[in-house]
Amino acid sequence: MKTVLRLILVLAVTAGLAGCVQNQIGTVGLTRSQDGGLSVPVAWCGRSPHSMTVTILVHESWERVAEFSTTRVGSGSVTLDLESPSPDWKSVWGDPHLRPGVTYYVEASPDDGKDAIVGQLRFSLNDAATLRPGEVYVGDKNDLYTWNEFLESADVMCA
Repeated sequence: MKTVLRLILVLAVTAGLAGCVQNQIGTVGLTRSQDGGLSVPVAWCGRSPHSMTVTILVHESWERVAEFSTTRVGSGSVTLDLESPSPDWKSVWGDPHLRPGVTYYVEASPDDGKDAIVGQLRFSLNDAATLRPGEVYVGDKNDLYTWNEFLESADVMCA
């Protein structure tokens, strides 16, 4: 009887957690523009969403830093310039000025964000220190992609 009760408990917890897990439909990275500024590229697979939201938080405390949204999503990818966002991006709240010594968490969500997440990334300015234009950092010092590799990595999410 105890074994059956444990099994029921495990299944109930698993089912509850499964309801909270969002479908990941792409990837998020960090890249450096030709002028040296940092940007957050977002690439997805499947249909283009109607809008995209990028949220930046302090990783350790989950303190909100900034949030931006755009309805100009094109097909396949968008890029948010953190130092000078284009007019296509609307600042929802906050200031994307990043500080040294802080670990950040950035997340991108399509449309209302309820059904899916494009991706998330944890990074610090130290991680980006050696990033060169054309490289995309995706969360591990050994995971530097070219732009095309970054786009391909998003396509893998739907494969």
